Amino acid sequence: MTRPSSWKVLNAGQGGDLVLAVDFATTGRSDSSFSDLAPLLDPRLTVWETRQPDTGSAMSARDYIALWAREAEDSGRTVRAVLGYCAGSVFAGELAAGIAGRQAEPPRLVVFDPEVPTPDGLDRDFAAMMGQFASVLSADEVSAARRAAAAARTSTPDFAAFGDELVRIFREQAGAAFAREELDTDLLEEFAAVFRSFVSYLDAARQIDPAAAWRTATAVGSRQPSEGALLAARSVDIPVDHVDILRSRLTADAVGEILTGAAAT
Repeated sequence: MTRPSSWKVLNAGQGGDLVLAVDFATTGRSDSSFSDLAPLLDPRLTVWETRQPDTGSAMSARDYIALWAREAEDSGRTVRAVLGYCAGSVFAGELAAGIAGRQAEPPRLVVFDPEVPTPDGLDRDFAAMMGQFASVLSADEVSAARRAAAAARTSTPDFAAFGDELVRIFREQAGAAFAREELDTDLLEEFAAVFRSFVSYLDAARQIDPAAAWRTATAVGSRQPSEGALLAARSVDIPVDHVDILRSRLTADAVGEILTGAAAT
């Protein structure tokens, strides 16, 4: 088949089965990603990772699932497993449930530090993004952004609206720094657009109740375990920090065992 447009091929593999991975992976983030994990897995596996749609409008959870499921189904391949990282675990559960109804054997569901998006988590993501600009922003600008984010967190209870406020704060603080340093403002707009898309992705995930799907999953947890892992049917603990869970050989070995049905319970 032609290369998928809504999936990134991380490993072309040698077999017919697919392993689907759901995440919002961005260049330069500190967290590991499935791009780190895929080379550590059995090279015979075909691994696809979700691409984010190129749209400025908000999408529903159903829109995301339909977009990703369509090409997986059109491939004609059996989906052996669906993997999800953090909030991607919410979508992964829904995706796996839909696929289970279309093939003889349901795919294995593997979730890594699964969590439902919260305003507190979004605030941490915003802080991490601001940290990526530490070489451009002054300490005062970073502090001002964090104070503004805290105020917005208190005054804006709606998740999507809070995200919009964070985008505005980022553009305001980073915009001043970009102007001062005479940097390309197009780059600033690209980062703002990516963060806005991330907020849309998280807000859509909040429309899904993952509890039923996660009760069929194997949760792979780091040293900073998530509450979502408590719902899983099985769990595997990996002694690494959250940011490194997808780049650890221990994680790859655990996934290999899960996919061959030899995972610990």
